[in-house]
Amino acid sequence: MIGYQRPQSVDEALAGLYRASGNACLFAGGTDLLPQWSKGVLPRPESVVDLKAIPELCGISRVNGEVRIGACTSLSEIEADATVRSAAPVLAEAAGRVACPQVRNRATIGGNLCNASPAADTALPLLLLDAVVDLATHTSEGRKTREVLIGDFFRGPGSTVLAPGEILTGIRFKPLPEGVFAAWDKFGTRPAMEIAVASVGIALEINSRTMVRTRIAYGSVAPVPLRGYGAEKKLIGNRLWAGVIAKCVAAARAEIAPITDVRAGESYRRDVVEVLLRRMLERAERAVDG
Repeated sequence: MIGYQRPQSVDEALAGLYRASGNACLFAGGTDLLPQWSKGVLPRPESVVDLKAIPELCGISRVNGEVRIGACTSLSEIEADATVRSAAPVLAEAAGRVACPQVRNRATIGGNLCNASPAADTALPLLLLDAVVDLATHTSEGRKTREVLIGDFFRGPGSTVLAPGEILTGIRFKPLPEGVFAAWDKFGTRPAMEIAVASVGIALEINSRTMVRTRIAYGSVAPVPLRGYGAEKKLIGNRLWAGVIAKCVAAARAEIAPITDVRAGESYRRDVVEVLLRRMLERAERAVDG
């Protein structure tokens, strides 16, 4: 029989994990965890630590110029939240495209990130936002915290920098500056409940028609959600026009590392990234010209 803990604070949860010595499992929405248990992908733990009752892990706030989202905040809350929709509309859009409404009502942003899927929909907008994740662990001296840039959080499929007994408590980012062109999209084989064959996000800060700050990110085309540093370099300091867009798209095709699996082939994923990225850049060009 699996033991059950329902702590009321982060410190209580951390202490419970510490006592469990690695035999406990964190539980938030459960939308990924329960199917993995039922299929035998993951072994059932000796104890479950249910995090949903912890106020510190829930909700969205704006403090000291940053937006903070608790790790147990549901994707449907993020989709509808006025603060997120104003500060980071690409994150609200991505949260609203995960699976279906029933799943979004249960699934949490912390779970979406800690599951560490290369296709995680919320990871790309957070890469565009240069987000920081807050982590906490229990020590003999009390709670110890650290912050990690979102780009450094993922190690590979199903793997993050989280240490045993460590909890992701929240995500922080600064709002996108006014006038930044930001977009995110994914392509799947069906209109709902799809896992992205590939996804792309961009954020362009344009001054006097010249790109002064760029962010590009890809999903489902590498072992981790990936920043497009090579493609970004083709844009920075330049104006958007067909030649620059072509160089950017070529760099994107070169720096991704897709695989062939049951959902799509390697070359097809490269084509999808090219099409999505080109469309976004052309939209940005029209927005600047308009």
